[in-house]
Amino acid sequence: MDSGSQEMRRLAYLDALGVDTYVSREQLPGAAPTRRLAIVPPAHPVQPAGRPESTAQPATPPMPRLNADQAARSSQPDSGVGVTAVTPAASVDVPRFSLAAIEAGNWLWVEELAGMPLTTEQVQLVKSMAGALGHAEGAVESAPGQPQVQQFDWPMHSNQQLDQGEASARAAVAGFIGRKLDESGCRGLVMLGGGSAQRLPDLGFRTVKIESSAELLQRPDLKPAAWRALLTLVSAA
Repeated sequence: MDSGSQEMRRLAYLDALGVDTYVSREQLPGAAPTRRLAIVPPAHPVQPAGRPESTAQPATPPMPRLNADQAARSSQPDSGVGVTAVTPAASVDVPRFSLAAIEAGNWLWVEELAGMPLTTEQVQLVKSMAGALGHAEGAVESAPGQPQVQQFDWPMHSNQQLDQGEASARAAVAGFIGRKLDESGCRGLVMLGGGSAQRLPDLGFRTVKIESSAELLQRPDLKPAAWRALLTLVSAA
């Protein structure tokens, strides 16, 4: 194969790859001599070696452009053709919180945690209030045993395919607290702080709402009002 045919084949390869080829008009200083060939383009495109010439139409015809009206009409499904519409899942705000359920005396005490677990002082305060309630009820043992603390965290999993919204969170909290009340045999529920009251719907048990244990420790002047509210549990017994 002569040099002219080789150059034609090289240019055909470059053209098939979409690579533009350039030749300097004059000899560049310090560069190797440029081989200038008078190449006449063939009547038909030169096919690369080993690939038969194809006479078929392009596999993907150009997409026609649609104006706004045509696009709107084309988006409507044909009544004669079954189309399955895929609706993207709506973004739902996922509440994130933790609750502490404390079994002390004959009552279940629930408090929302502010990013930290209950301190020893908070648990001891709940134990003291439970003991005072037991004494008001005439219980022989006015000082209950060590409170049992269990934590509930929401969301309970990281699966984004499952509902983690506010309604599901309230249902999960209701199930958790309901099981604790049934299993422990507690006679009622004490909601410590406004956060826990917002998380839990009415379960049909005797319920009282007082300030959180953290607030009662920070502000002892709130304790008399909290105690009066707790006494309603005894009077309703």
